[in-house]
Amino acid sequence: MTEMPVAVIAGAGGAGTAVAERLCAAGFHAVLLDSRREAAEAAAMAATASGGSAEAHGIDLLDLDALSALRADLLARLGRVDVLVHLVGGWRGTKTLEPASVDNWLALSPPIVGTLAVLTAVFADDVRASDDGRVFMVTSTTAAAPTAGNIAYAAAKSAAEAWMAGVAHFLRDSASASVVVAVKALLTDQMAAAEPERTWPGYTHVTTLAAAIAEACTGPAVNGSRLDLTVGEYSAS
Repeated sequence: MTEMPVAVIAGAGGAGTAVAERLCAAGFHAVLLDSRREAAEAAAMAATASGGSAEAHGIDLLDLDALSALRADLLARLGRVDVLVHLVGGWRGTKTLEPASVDNWLALSPPIVGTLAVLTAVFADDVRASDDGRVFMVTSTTAAAPTAGNIAYAAAKSAAEAWMAGVAHFLRDSASASVVVAVKALLTDQMAAAEPERTWPGYTHVTTLAAAIAEACTGPAVNGSRLDLTVGEYSAS
């Protein structure tokens, strides 16, 4: 058992690594989940580099039984799960509305909506029971203004937001909160280094996202709220 709050982070890419590092620094035990075990392990290693506490699991986030088994293991060892951070995404688009748009929807719906559904369904009771439970999902502002080209992506993000509204309803009358974090798109140091001449207008750096999530975990958060990080967009120095 641990007295440290436990944060389960689904998605161990650049954003997942940044969030894990920030939450570990804030005193959380981070549980990194990704279908790519090596990515989860790399993120956990980065999070513990400064003395933080983290662990990694390679897991299919659409596998309800596998995630339920992991929950049982975490509760047996750690005794709690306080925070869920959903950072699984993807993007596919077309030039206009066409048959390929349906293929894009079928490809994007499982990672964007399905993994969020499984994650929250498995851990919802634990988050609700926490004194400071939090559930975070990152959306894109493009979901509010879909185009013919990004219709599948926008629809998937909108569906995920609707799921989060249901999570907020489940968490009502508790100390926990469901929070949607809105960005235009996320930026990592690796992306910026690969295109040094690009200014990345409207992008939010993953460290900004991580700081906002950590602040909402360690301070007050309104259930069902939307945190707009587009105002904290990246600007090249």
